Amino acid sequence: MARADAVGSAVDAVYRRYRRVVGDWDAFRASLERPLAPTVWPHPCRISRAALSALLAEQGIEASPLPWHPSALALPAGTGTGGHWGFYAGLYQSQEAVAMVPVMLLDPRPGERVLDLCAAPGNKTAQIALAMANRGTVHANEAQRGRLSALQATIKRLGLMNVTVTLGPGQDLALANGPFDRVLVDAPCSGEGIWRKLVGDAPRRGFHVADEGMRARLVRRQRQLLERAVRLTRRGGRIVYATCTLAPEENEAVVDAVLRARPGELRVRPAALDGFSASAGLTDWEGVRFDPSVAGCLRVWPHQNDTGGFFVAVLEKVDGASPEGDLRSPPQADADALEALAHAYGVPAAAFEGLTAVMGGGRYLYAASADHRVPPGIAPQTTGLPVLGLQARPPKPTTAFALEWGPRASANLLDVDADERERYVRREPLYRLRGSEPQGPYAIIRHGGYGLGMARVRGRQRDGTMAYASLYPKAWITG
Repeated sequence: MARADAVGSAVDAVYRRYRRVVGDWDAFRASLERPLAPTVWPHPCRISRAALSALLAEQGIEASPLPWHPSALALPAGTGTGGHWGFYAGLYQSQEAVAMVPVMLLDPRPGERVLDLCAAPGNKTAQIALAMANRGTVHANEAQRGRLSALQATIKRLGLMNVTVTLGPGQDLALANGPFDRVLVDAPCSGEGIWRKLVGDAPRRGFHVADEGMRARLVRRQRQLLERAVRLTRRGGRIVYATCTLAPEENEAVVDAVLRARPGELRVRPAALDGFSASAGLTDWEGVRFDPSVAGCLRVWPHQNDTGGFFVAVLEKVDGASPEGDLRSPPQADADALEALAHAYGVPAAAFEGLTAVMGGGRYLYAASADHRVPPGIAPQTTGLPVLGLQARPPKPTTAFALEWGPRASANLLDVDADERERYVRREPLYRLRGSEPQGPYAIIRHGGYGLGMARVRGRQRDGTMAYASLYPKAWITG
């Protein structure tokens, strides 16, 4: 009882200023005392929702469809999503349910140029890239170098071949990098909507109530990011501004300020999803009135869909200048490199149609969408998917290659059972009786028809078996 009272008091201290606008205060307050159930969505090119549900059920995880999302699944509270082998096989992505909404409203299409201005850790970048069928151009920009590794890990695990990653403050991104058809601004914020992620984490690590100075700094950067997004978008394009905070100062007030700074240039598109409950944007706060059109924004309170809190504004650029970018193709590698890799592992040539080989600083050969264009105004960190490590001798196909093309391979591969799968992911060697063993120096490891990674062929042992050294990434070992 004492703990419950303490949690309730903490909730009141942070959120009581929203009491008059939240609608159902008791339901809101009660929702913040419940842990957030995890949600996942299947990789649309690798597994269906039904197949993913069945795969999770094999390990006792009962998933249920998220009613307002076409493919996502809700899992029981407390379920760990990162320990299942299917996660590291790139069969699904774990993402908070409400955080899926901004990209659904961005509605990216194949062949477009789309900018994710604040991209790490990459969940929304992945949503965008796969909604575009892994074609076209996704420019994923991140301001903090320390967050790049999470973004690049997502790209590799999910096989994203239409993404270029850049590093730099989003508000300073040169206009020469545009124009973009759509821009997502998932802005840094005070994070008031993430409270339910931290239920049971006492004290709540990672949650800090914004003071006046912190809020002012956040608002300044949020406005700069949204202003830059507008300038980078072509006339007729779409901008989605989103935060995981409930603070009107960081939400409606930011949208209102940009609307007033650019009269006639933008319009707010009413934001809604079938089956998803939300409130209208606030048109006034603490004596300040906003442009009436901000009522078309989406304000999500945690109790409405049993999620975290969120805010989303959808803007259309109806007037104003479109930037004149200098679009270019990425530096091409040997045109036969991907064909040779496909041949070595019996992958049909059709599996590489629409792709081109790209050099990546000499360390890796990358596969990128042939219609992908790189930004001219900033040096990319990576472009496309690393498929071949060039520093190894002989060059080694990457884990990303195995995950993406392993299911279509017919040579130099090992299909493993559940016991072998577990040994492989613990980086233990595998042994097989001689027979139709791989002929090359490396082998794709596959389970249930899905790629798991690569192994090095160690050769015949004294007992006549063939040995294979696991090349499963050390960073992925969970136990």
